[in-house]
Amino acid sequence: MKRLLILAIFVISLLASCNKDDVITTKPLPVISLDDEDGVYTLKQGATLTITPTVTDAESYAWLLDGEVVANTPSYTFTATEVGTFYLTLRATNSSGKREEQMRIEVQALQPPIIGFALDTPNTMTLAVGREYTLSPEILHAEGATIDWQIDGKSVCTEPTYTCTFDSTGEHQLTLTVKNEDGTATQQLVLQVVSRIPGKAYIPTRRYVSLGRTLQLTPTLNHFSAPTYRWAVDGGVASNDNIFAFTPTAEGDYDITLTLTDTDGYTLTQNITVTCCAAEGTFRRTADATSKASWSKLYEYLPAPGQFINEDKSGFDAVATPADALAYAEKRLTEGKYLSLGGWGGYVVVGFDHSIENTGGNELSIAGNMFTDSSEAGIVWVMQDTNGNGEPDDEWYELRGSEWGKETHTQHYAVTYYRSVADGMGVQWRDNNLTDGRITRNPTHTQPHYYPTWLGKGHYTLYGSRLAHNTTLDSSGKYVNNPYSWGYADNAGTDADTTPTEGNAAKCHLKISNAVHPDGTAADLQYIDFVKVQSAINYTAGALGEISTEVMGIEDENL
Repeated sequence: MKRLLILAIFVISLLASCNKDDVITTKPLPVISLDDEDGVYTLKQGATLTITPTVTDAESYAWLLDGEVVANTPSYTFTATEVGTFYLTLRATNSSGKREEQMRIEVQALQPPIIGFALDTPNTMTLAVGREYTLSPEILHAEGATIDWQIDGKSVCTEPTYTCTFDSTGEHQLTLTVKNEDGTATQQLVLQVVSRIPGKAYIPTRRYVSLGRTLQLTPTLNHFSAPTYRWAVDGGVASNDNIFAFTPTAEGDYDITLTLTDTDGYTLTQNITVTCCAAEGTFRRTADATSKASWSKLYEYLPAPGQFINEDKSGFDAVATPADALAYAEKRLTEGKYLSLGGWGGYVVVGFDHSIENTGGNELSIAGNMFTDSSEAGIVWVMQDTNGNGEPDDEWYELRGSEWGKETHTQHYAVTYYRSVADGMGVQWRDNNLTDGRITRNPTHTQPHYYPTWLGKGHYTLYGSRLAHNTTLDSSGKYVNNPYSWGYADNAGTDADTTPTEGNAAKCHLKISNAVHPDGTAADLQYIDFVKVQSAINYTAGALGEISTEVMGIEDENL
């Protein structure tokens, strides 16, 4: 009986699949052809996308978004409400079965323009009458954007930078509007045009000198043309030189007044207190059997902005305060890892558990990560603990290197760095020669900010000496950061270890006897207690990024 039933079912099935000519006509599975061959769609947040594939032999449809059915129609409209990656599947079904085709939808965030000016005062820019200025803000997402500069409501420029000159004092409204397909950004500034921008003179106002030694005083200037100098000690005029060599005759405090008078009659006065301490050697700390060759305490770490700053690959983790940054730097140097000083002016200060004696040889070594074709020179400064308080608040002396006295070496240089206004922007700077520039981003270092995020202020200024860049392009178009001859940290010169290799520490060997006064004369220090290494070059070497001195160790070679 069962065999008869099975045979009957087979015959019925066979008849159902045949037409009148007894030809088998099983329906083919649906065929789906996408309008985008690779099945990948990209759109901006807030946009919609209608997908209408070509489908044959389908009896029903189902659209699944990340596994959930969202429609049963031949086409589907996707609305990009959120940024992210979404997977959309079309399922076409008929009596013979089903066929599916998966698509990927990439939803990108809107990228309207963002404008950032380098400003010392929020929403205000001060300009001098008759001087030409080129305003060059950082504009993020400016590709394909339209730009409109307006002065007092009148369009004056449609380029990314605007050059202007004002022939009379007064106040003007500047409006910059940048528009791209994702949105519009507008920045308004008050331009205060003045007859003269107030001059600035940076000089530490608390100074110490040992009895019997000479202290040389000189300021770093900004917004001065060719000033005359007047130095007065305790009310009496002592010098009219730009560098005042002061040799006190007894211990105690001396009140020194510097008066600068520029060619247009502008005058600026700065007061300085100099304390004459006990004779050199009074606070010397002789090394003993317990003394370490390596530094014992890290006192300051203030890098310039740069591609390694704030980067987790460089060890930054939850650095939110200056104290955090100091602890980070101390940990890096203790572990023998590179500590980046960022672009020009960034520095680190360390001290030792003893005084390092000037023996006439190479008493000091700075380890860096330089190698062939990659030197990022740092200038080294040294200090005695003149007042005996154990703090690096005395006089810094620059160690003379091979470039001292050449056009490649500039003293009394200063750069102000301005905090980026948004993630992904470079860092703008302005030096005391009124030159503007920026530390640009590169695709290798993608952290949101190159500006030290633990600094709460909108800008900060670094002071020191500068070396001209020594970077060249080889025949293949590769940037080569060449070394200077000798006298610098992170520099593969003649005073460096002979076989530095990429990624490994290599020492530069330095002499305390090369410490000099600002006028270049020998400081003749018997010993030192503190060392500062400062990034010396203000230059960006293409895709390699800004030239940034790295330090991996500082040692007393006498031990």
